[in-house]
Formats: sequence, C-alpha cells, structure tokens
Amino acid sequence: MAVKCSIVDDELVAEFDSTMFKWLRASLPRYRELIQGRLDEYREYDWLCERLSLPLPVTPLDSTMLRALRDSWCDPVDDDALRGWLEADLINRLREDADVALSTLPATGERLVLRDAEQVEAWFWVLVNMRIAYGVEHGVLGPGRPPIDEHFDKTADWSDPLTPARFAVWWLQNVADALRKASGQPLPEYSYY
Repeated sequence: MAVKCSIVDDELVAEFDSTMFKWLRASLPRYRELIQGRLDEYREYDWLCERLSLPLPVTPLDSTMLRALRDSWCDPVDDDALRGWLEADLINRLREDADVALSTLPATGERLVLRDAEQVEAWFWVLVNMRIAYGVEHGVLGPGRPPIDEHFDKTADWSDPLTPARFAVWWLQNVADALRKASGQPLPEYSYY
C-alpha cells in the first residue's frame, strides 16, 4: 500500500508505511537543498533584474535532477535570456512547493495532515517532481526507458540494482495520485508563472 488517505474534519489525513515515510522525511529536505543551492547561484546582473528584484541564473544548469525538471516543464527555447527567466520561474515554484511540504511534514509518526487545497496541491507537485528528478537521476526514467507500471511485491526482482529506484518512482506517483484523489481536487495544470 502506497498510502491510506481519508478526509477527517475537512482535513486530508494520509497514513504512510513507516519505512517509506522515513525515506520521504530524509529525501524531501535534500530535494529542497538542491533547489535552494541553484537559487543561491542566481544573481541580479542587469537593470531589469534589479528593478524586478528577480535574480537569474548566471551559470549553466549542471544538476541532472534540476535539468530533468526544467526540461519536463519548460518549453525548449533557443534564447538564453528567455531560458534563464523560465528556469528562474520554475525553480522558485519548486522551492515554494517544497517549503509548504516541509512545513507540513510531521517530525515523527507516519501521519500527514493537510488542511487546505494549497497544501494538497503543493504536496502533489512535490511528489511528482521528486519522482521525475529521482527517476532521471537513477536512470529509471527518461528517453528509452520503459514505463514503470509494474506492481511491487514479493515477486519483484530485488536482485536487479534498479528495482529500488523503480519502486521509489512508482511509490511517489501512487502517493501523489492518492492525495489528489482523496482531496477531490481536479488535477491542476502545473504553472510556475
């Protein structure tokens, strides 16, 4: 079971498997640190950046995980300046969602309580984006990779070194889907503008 979700007193309550929730509790701060590390590289390097108080990237994006997210959500463009603006918008949205998820992540136990639609949406997108980033980083998602639609149980080939990564990717997607379904919210288009 990926997660058990229910609505209790107008709050979405998600109960997790303890092992996977410990993994999520360890992985989510690292994901947030990766995003913040990229934002720390940004600079206000022209009059427009200064006027808008919007720093932009000044170095190429070298993180496989963040590049996978940029390539998933940003339309390909030939203009370096426009690519920088698109990346900055996306990275800021990723950080906002990660901040919401971290602020609602319980320090102990396996029970997550989400009190409003914004928290549910942030969690949904954090899980989807962690899935993409983690899957590409570990070589189980991307061009030429088969879809991960298998069910993981005792019959899974755990001697295959990629099985744990495929499982984590499968699990993240199942949790995201369960949160959205239990909330009754429609799936919003991912927007970072």
